Amino acid sequence: MKIYFARHGQTDWNIIGKVQGTTDIPLNENGIAQAQLLCKNLEDRDISFEKIYTSYQARAVKTAQIVDEHFHTGYEIVRGLEEMNLGLFEGHTWDEILSLYDEEHKLWLSNKRYNCTPGGESYQMVMERLFKALDYILGQHDSSSDKNLLIISHGAVIMTLLAMKRNIPFEQSHTIEVDNASPIEFSIEELEWIRERL
Repeated sequence: MKIYFARHGQTDWNIIGKVQGTTDIPLNENGIAQAQLLCKNLEDRDISFEKIYTSYQARAVKTAQIVDEHFHTGYEIVRGLEEMNLGLFEGHTWDEILSLYDEEHKLWLSNKRYNCTPGGESYQMVMERLFKALDYILGQHDSSSDKNLLIISHGAVIMTLLAMKRNIPFEQSHTIEVDNASPIEFSIEELEWIRERL
């Protein structure tokens, strides 16, 4: 069994560079098209999956619904897969954040894994809730099966896994690109290796 993570399709806030976090912004027309392209991408790569799991946020649920309409595997909303809570940073561009919350931003940057955004979460907190969600998800399936799972989540959530997998410090996490609606593969063994380092 492999776990494929995919970020939701594009939103209007993605285009203008506003931090979304817990703010529930819907897909735009391009985001809907990206979700449809995700289906083609999965087919072209011959990736089959047993079920879709998704964050509760509208942009992720809509992406999951579009994929489900194509593959008819069913989807389930699971708490813990949602985007990082970025607190006071949400609704602002990064330039605005530097202007409005310069000291808070510097403090966060000084230890991005463990320091919370003002009124929000740390990356460590995101990883801990993510792995609780994964425990639930994997508990529903036989991990020795050749069937795969698809998880629709968010940029910061997937970035944490890639940073851990690649041994990239969280202070350099901005170098990790997580494209909208593009599948990223993790083996069960890779996820367990990451878990051991939490």
